[in-house]
Amino acid sequence: MKFNINLEYTPISPVADLPFTESSLSRRISPYVLDTDEIGIALVDIWNIGWENGPCIPELGYELSTERGISHANRKRQIIEEIICPTVNELRKSGVQIFHCNHAFFLEKYPQWNYSTTQEERDSLNKPKNEQTNSSEKPNTEDDIFPPRDWVHFWQGKHSNEINNWEWLKQNDKVYEFIDIPDPAKPQEGDLLVFHHVQFHRLLTERKIKVLFYMGFETDICVQFSDCGMKFMSSYGYMCNILRDCTTTFEVAETLNGLWKTRVHIANIENKWGYSTTSQALIESIRKSERD
Repeated sequence: MKFNINLEYTPISPVADLPFTESSLSRRISPYVLDTDEIGIALVDIWNIGWENGPCIPELGYELSTERGISHANRKRQIIEEIICPTVNELRKSGVQIFHCNHAFFLEKYPQWNYSTTQEERDSLNKPKNEQTNSSEKPNTEDDIFPPRDWVHFWQGKHSNEINNWEWLKQNDKVYEFIDIPDPAKPQEGDLLVFHHVQFHRLLTERKIKVLFYMGFETDICVQFSDCGMKFMSSYGYMCNILRDCTTTFEVAETLNGLWKTRVHIANIENKWGYSTTSQALIESIRKSERD
């Protein structure tokens, strides 16, 4: 079923009839005619961190077992429960294909895994990763190296620990053994499970899906740069759009009031990979065509 929708973007170049200044670079609309058979929903890393039955390491406790803090976990849970899940349920009713983009070891236990993957794709998960190679030439002697390696190791290690708190992070890594998709967002019959861009491309090609609407987390990391993220899928030629109210990333004290870090990366997505819209705009556009 075809439907009309205004997708949105933020220009970084002159806009007709407006002065060329930053205050003129506001979000604008671009009309498209899409088909529900040719769009897909990419749910990225929808996890149960922040749920009462979610992953928790006893020696850390509930708060320290969250990935990026309790406020971040609670915000993501609210988005999942109040926006993502209702939106996905509505889109399923309209025949839109739902893709759960996640790590393979989170997905393998679901029955949809077998019809989402081929035997070859499943076998590939058991193969060792290729050894990484470094083509850059090393200086011949330590005396030739600048900046000095011991100084580099010192400041990089200090900075890394200040940012990441490695003592905590090593304990927090155990959380990933217990992560699952939360109950309201679990795969339903007909949904597809995706773990790699080559597999994703195969599934999209088989179904002639050209346009992806992304929901999930984090806006600046996995949504764009995971194995199923926008960077890979855009390289194939797919239009990769973000639903602005269905995503967030971890904020810091300076950005939390207004979720400015999230907003900046949504603008970056509009510049790099595709467009943005809201869950309600997408649903209403499809509903209007169904009524007409």
